[in-house]
Amino acid sequence: MEMCRSPAAEGETPNCARRDSRAPAVLTASVVDRVIHSQQIPAFLPCASLPTLESSGMRTCALIPAFNEVPYIADVVKGTQPHVEQVVVIDDGSGDGTGQVARAAGATCLQSPTNCGKASALRAGIDFARAQNFTHVLTLDGDGQHLPEDIPAMLRVAKETGADLVIGARSFDRASMPTARYYSNTIGSRLASSLVGREIRDSQSGFRLIRLDKLRGTTLRSRYYELEMEMLIKMARSGCKIAHAPVSTIYHEGEARSKMKPVRDTVRVCLWSLAFRFLGA
Repeated sequence: MEMCRSPAAEGETPNCARRDSRAPAVLTASVVDRVIHSQQIPAFLPCASLPTLESSGMRTCALIPAFNEVPYIADVVKGTQPHVEQVVVIDDGSGDGTGQVARAAGATCLQSPTNCGKASALRAGIDFARAQNFTHVLTLDGDGQHLPEDIPAMLRVAKETGADLVIGARSFDRASMPTARYYSNTIGSRLASSLVGREIRDSQSGFRLIRLDKLRGTTLRSRYYELEMEMLIKMARSGCKIAHAPVSTIYHEGEARSKMKPVRDTVRVCLWSLAFRFLGA
């Protein structure tokens, strides 16, 4: 079976396997194999223990996938901690010590020995949160693009509306956004709206609050940046309530920090979206 491997050069996409929905969501303190759609990748390993669990109420775990984010990860962790019960950083094979910095900042750290992509990292985090009986997961990036100060608004929208999925929606100001980002986001959001039959203001936003029991029984097949669209389409089709919360748009010197390639990855996301909607992928 082919294993995940570290990319040979920046921008190369690792050939990572997909998850087998039949495999149990088990995370142990020793290296184990996780079966992902009939192939295997090394497991993400917990580097810190969780606090005592509570048995009732809305329990939110923040999931932060990160790959070489040493300059930003500590601030993201510390900013997020006051708003959620637990912060979990999924270190996706970083070579710069991201996991150690995240752990020192107070996060629980799940580590993969190789870089397997954002979707693989988030799926591991979701499995971990389920095993710890969290009711919700909050996903945000580790590069500082999402402001932790916007988290209370997302939690408030979930409580007030009963939404199963709250999307942190950015304002698409063409004058202030990089051109490629503006078009990739507007095209993606229009496509998403047409596919799910309701308004989706920011389909590519990775800043989301998700009710975990609404993902039960859902097979997530994504490996890369199409995961947000896959969850959106599958949750909408299953009748989940979707809401939006306004969040800030952060760019560094006029450019996004995201490792997503606007043209290549937008085309990939659009094609996979059609497969998720019409082919039952």
